[in-house]
Amino acid sequence: MYLKQTTFACLLALISQGAQAQTLSLKSGYPSNYVVQKGDTLWDISGKYLEQPWLWPQLWNINAQIANPHWIYPGDVLQLSWVNGQPRLGKTVQGGKRVITLSPKNHYESKANPIPTLPLSEIGPFMQTDHIFATRQESKALPYILGENEGHVGMLEGATLYVQGDLIPGQDYGIYRPGTIYKDEKTRELLGQEAIFVGTAHAQARLAKDRSRILLTSNQREVYQGDKLMPLPAQENLSALFTPKAAPLTSPGYVVELPSKARGGGKFDIVLINKGARDQMAPGDVLDVQRPGLRLTDKYGKVSYRDFSSLYDKGFHSAGRTPLPDESIARIMLFKVYDKLSYGMILQSQDMVSTGYKVSNF
Repeated sequence: MYLKQTTFACLLALISQGAQAQTLSLKSGYPSNYVVQKGDTLWDISGKYLEQPWLWPQLWNINAQIANPHWIYPGDVLQLSWVNGQPRLGKTVQGGKRVITLSPKNHYESKANPIPTLPLSEIGPFMQTDHIFATRQESKALPYILGENEGHVGMLEGATLYVQGDLIPGQDYGIYRPGTIYKDEKTRELLGQEAIFVGTAHAQARLAKDRSRILLTSNQREVYQGDKLMPLPAQENLSALFTPKAAPLTSPGYVVELPSKARGGGKFDIVLINKGARDQMAPGDVLDVQRPGLRLTDKYGKVSYRDFSSLYDKGFHSAGRTPLPDESIARIMLFKVYDKLSYGMILQSQDMVSTGYKVSNF
């Protein structure tokens, strides 16, 4: 299920003093005017003008004190102007006589949906149903499925199920199954455990012996005995406020996983990285992704890629050899941050991003 665009907020505030000190670099061939199209995102529009799209609050001269800033809608005409030698992007009114500084804010119901920061169809499921257990013990304390009286092993939508645990009647719950355990590739520290989203349920009644009855309202996969339940957040409480900014990361991290389980990801694909709130990460942080330089073997001047070399050459002719340089190939923006892990979306990509690729600030 997806976040409703009418409740999506892409509030942009003043960026940090360090970011504001950066000089805006306009892309070659930028348009002097641009008509906003259905399907555009704020990131893509900024990317038509800036080499560094995360500096868009500076391009649009966002002011947190503005009481009634303006959304951008399909059909709006954007116009580039210059103020004191600095580029400014604004929205023209009919006749092109007036330019209004852009500053999106909350919008709840309109004939047209405003342009979001990121594609809602991609991040919506992660915002509403995604979860990562901080420890393996966290899942053990949750209510769990006991089964149904028809005796099915795999339970599907419409079934009446029984739960060990005191649920709140009328509350909607997500059903989860503990999955992959994420550990740091070097220190082996536990970073978290995947919570596989199985389906949704509606709590109907409390029963004796600390049990509850639920109605299984939807399935992503079959529900099994022992699956865990957690309350689903109300849509109005979902936070989707992104202030794009360069991440404050001081030590590099890496891509832990692509939730799609694909071997590589491109633009608008999701990645999981091994940095989170304890590393001062926050939604809106933009990070650089680097492809690791390949390792080499060098046998008396005969150079080969290490992966294609013999075991003998790997053992005796690669130690201490400097690999090829790392290459910057992508930019990601974080949108959901846990303590030790974060989800980000690939927003710019020159090549496919894979597990193990380094992430850092720039």
